[in-house]
Amino acid sequence: MGAALAITGLGCIGAPGAGLAAQERALMTGACHLASADDARLPLARNLPIGRVIGSLPPLPSRTAALAVRAGAEALADAGLGRATRSEVAVVIGSCTAGLSESEGDFLADCQRAWPSYRRQQTHRLTAMVARVLACGGMQSTHSVACASAAAAIAEAAEIVRSGIAPVALAIGADALTRLTMAGFASLQLIDPRGCRPLIRERGGMSLGEGAGALVIEDAGHARARGATPRAALLGWGLRSDAHHATRPDPHGAQLERAVREALADAGAAPGAVGYVSAHGTGTTDNDACEATALARIFGAVPTASCKRTYGHTMGAAAAIEAVAVCLALRSQALWPSAGAELGEALTGVEVVRAHRAGALDVVLSTTLAFAGVNAALAFGGGGRAA
Repeated sequence: MGAALAITGLGCIGAPGAGLAAQERALMTGACHLASADDARLPLARNLPIGRVIGSLPPLPSRTAALAVRAGAEALADAGLGRATRSEVAVVIGSCTAGLSESEGDFLADCQRAWPSYRRQQTHRLTAMVARVLACGGMQSTHSVACASAAAAIAEAAEIVRSGIAPVALAIGADALTRLTMAGFASLQLIDPRGCRPLIRERGGMSLGEGAGALVIEDAGHARARGATPRAALLGWGLRSDAHHATRPDPHGAQLERAVREALADAGAAPGAVGYVSAHGTGTTDNDACEATALARIFGAVPTASCKRTYGHTMGAAAAIEAVAVCLALRSQALWPSAGAELGEALTGVEVVRAHRAGALDVVLSTTLAFAGVNAALAFGGGGRAA
């Protein structure tokens, strides 16, 4: 069992807007922020609802990097870490697309001259750019394991701090919408033209989105020494691969179950301590059925929600955005409703949260299922756990 780690800073940007207040408003109401868009970068968005970030971003050569910097800067400020105090801060980023959006534009404009922009697609360059802009001088690491990228980044950030490599780590998940991503999922017939409707029987597919979530993960003693107040605690994590199919999850969810049980063991928590699960909940037939089956087997009818109809599926950023949502739930001692739950009959096996309500939350879980069978679970607790 690992020691609880203090989460001293949070940051987020997504379809609901920028900043923690915007996220909390959207999560509290289960608001849908999916909409079609007339965006030359994303021609399919004219007919398919997406979770798009609207508004100005830091002027960087990569939209994904700009999203990451926006969320990361907020998390560092929330943690009270000014630029002069970041020399030891490690940076760990999870992303699928990195600079793909810009490469697509350059290629379409002039494919013969576009080759220099392909370097932006290298995800480690994203991490280097973000660390440089945010003046974080610690070690850097990058994860690109499909939709579990941010979960893997958070897990590694935890181990960096636990092992004493760095006293503080900034974990970020970030992804921008791209033409290739939309075309790929549309060709697989996985996108619901009505917008995703997670965790209900009438679901018809996913919706894509973009954004970034960031967490400052810190050794509890280091946080106390500098007078920082933990927003929440990272208690444990589990990562498993089922190798069942390139795109379809194992319907029995065996490795998801193992990931969840490993996260709980790492946290020193029994399944009965979990009061709320933020599910991956993409709205696809197979994903939601797999998750509901595995969660019911572990917990019974645990209160469960998905925020995918609020943000869209933000790919490599998803687990980080959902981690921020979980930490806000713990801070408010509230269960966020599952966005879109009012659109149909809930799946059996789990208790789909239909309305915002107060809850005495001790341990909250976030789950992720990714292409290629990557399964992840992260366990969080209140800030007092890391005090």
